[in-house]
Amino acid sequence: MSIVHAPEVAEQPRYAIPEGYDVERIRADFPALQHRLNDQPLIYLDTAATCHKPRILSDRIQQLYLEQYAKPHESHPMSVAMTELYEDTRQKVATLLHCSKNEVVFVRGCTEGINLVATCFERAMLRPGDEVIVTRMAHHSNFLPWEMACNQAKAVLKVLPITASGEMDLNQLQDAITAKTKLIAVEHSSHVLGTINPVKLIVEMGHQRGVPVLVDGAQAAPHMPVDMRALGCDFYTFSAHKMGGPSGVGVLYASSEWLQRLPPYQLGETMVDKVSLARLLPSHESAFKSGYQKFEGGTTAFVEIIAFGAVIDYLNGVGREKIQAYEEGLLHYAAGKLNGLERVHILGSAPEKEPLISFTLDGIAVKKAETWFNQHTGIALRAGDLSAQPLMKSLAIEGALRISFGYFNTYPEINRFVDALQDCIRANG
Repeated sequence: MSIVHAPEVAEQPRYAIPEGYDVERIRADFPALQHRLNDQPLIYLDTAATCHKPRILSDRIQQLYLEQYAKPHESHPMSVAMTELYEDTRQKVATLLHCSKNEVVFVRGCTEGINLVATCFERAMLRPGDEVIVTRMAHHSNFLPWEMACNQAKAVLKVLPITASGEMDLNQLQDAITAKTKLIAVEHSSHVLGTINPVKLIVEMGHQRGVPVLVDGAQAAPHMPVDMRALGCDFYTFSAHKMGGPSGVGVLYASSEWLQRLPPYQLGETMVDKVSLARLLPSHESAFKSGYQKFEGGTTAFVEIIAFGAVIDYLNGVGREKIQAYEEGLLHYAAGKLNGLERVHILGSAPEKEPLISFTLDGIAVKKAETWFNQHTGIALRAGDLSAQPLMKSLAIEGALRISFGYFNTYPEINRFVDALQDCIRANG
């Protein structure tokens, strides 16, 4: 892979900080950032795995459980109130995605969102010889469900290679789409390379051939505004925990057309209108609800879903565009610093990237470097195959180190990380 050649910048480039963006005020809202590791201030550079939580999340969860708790979709007043809060959050998500609230399905996370679509396609859409297209930059969660669905249906899973810069080859994608292609599953951005894929163009290419497109938005949705109407995709899914929300909560956007076409995923209460024992008579078969309700069987994590709504409000208060601009500044600054270090090789050189950097070190195993950081610094980062073994194999490496930024990170934290990385290289060289 090529090395990112970011422009040189000053030690703390003021131009990269949006007007009115007060990172110290934001950091005060995150209690975990006040902690210490190895008797050093915590520097959290693992937001691509999961994001730390603003205090408003725990406050809202506590309030809901201790003061307002009741199961939604019942008729007594407390339940009615919770139902309203639950549906208010659905509307907040719809506003976030620029779609109808009737196209928002609550799931347990991005992984379940992908599994839902893959399982439903395997049951109702895939036939022997059909094809599904994924890319080599896919997270395991956007590879394994399609592998299993294709195996079950005796369909073909096409895995597209990527370019030397870490981007999709759209010419290869065009050639890969055939009359047998039933779906394209693509990452909005890569959790290893940071590459932001041209989703709108990919969707247009698919739709020209009548092929729906699923977008794994796990890495993109936390860092940039996303618009379903502008992207035009058929499915989009992401996790709340990577946005500072609770774990166990995710969102699947599915167009109204596909919500009607797909069969139920999991069966249970709230997603059925009528249950009948008279299975021999078609007119007496159990009848499922329509739209998003068909896919929310059982009792969801409704408290956490409602609390996620409070986090959405918080992010909107900070400003989604400001967050994106600030994190882009951190990314370019860090890339510029790392490019100046010998033995550091950054993976991927796409012109548009999410705020993360994966890299290798000449002569130092990534797990050895990770152990050194864990033992000697207060810096939390990630190392290994990064849930992308097919990608690592194609790059001919066993793994990589990754630093990823959130809107609460600072330029001085990047400086301290770079100093620590130099110490690591000296200590393990």
